Amino acid sequence: MTAVTGMLLMSGGFEMPTTRFTATKPVIMAPAESLGAGDATPVPSAELGVDEGRWQHIVIHDSGSMAGTVRELDVQARRAGLDDLGYHFVIGNGAGLSDGVVEATPRWNRQGAGAHVAASPAPSPAERARIDGLNRRSIGICLIGNGERKAFTESQIRALIDLVRSLQVQLDIPASGVMLHSDLNREVASPGRFFPIERLEARLEP
Repeated sequence: MTAVTGMLLMSGGFEMPTTRFTATKPVIMAPAESLGAGDATPVPSAELGVDEGRWQHIVIHDSGSMAGTVRELDVQARRAGLDDLGYHFVIGNGAGLSDGVVEATPRWNRQGAGAHVAASPAPSPAERARIDGLNRRSIGICLIGNGERKAFTESQIRALIDLVRSLQVQLDIPASGVMLHSDLNREVASPGRFFPIERLEARLEP
């Protein structure tokens, strides 16, 4: 299957990053002018290799570490018993993965269910079903860093806003479908107290 990301709009009023967006995976994306600009017809998500209609939510996380790469996060996930990294996208902070760089992970490239929304240590059957459903239908985005200890970089936040808005447009995800990990599990702080939630909410598509 061709690797896809379906991401990173570069027009239409989006906040521009301080550095050019790059990705370390092959990218197929619609031309920016076809994604909600003027009278252009949007390119269907299915033509980008994206499982249209499946993705209903976007969940934002931090890595909990001050530095890291996708490879390092993947190793940690495998040690925790996962088949591979549970997120769909990772955004670097310059300590490991370059600042503001967005990398699509194998889960996104194969359109696989996420493994990023955590359940409590001893979940009830109802909670387990809720978490499993969220992971099947939600796109996990991880910011390298620890939002309880330090603010994320300007490039990271700009990249995150553009990525989230791009996914909203491509997949018709409303603002109500964009959440923090801590919104879904009161036992986790991710993405932390330094995450600029008001700034994100002000930039979301309706």
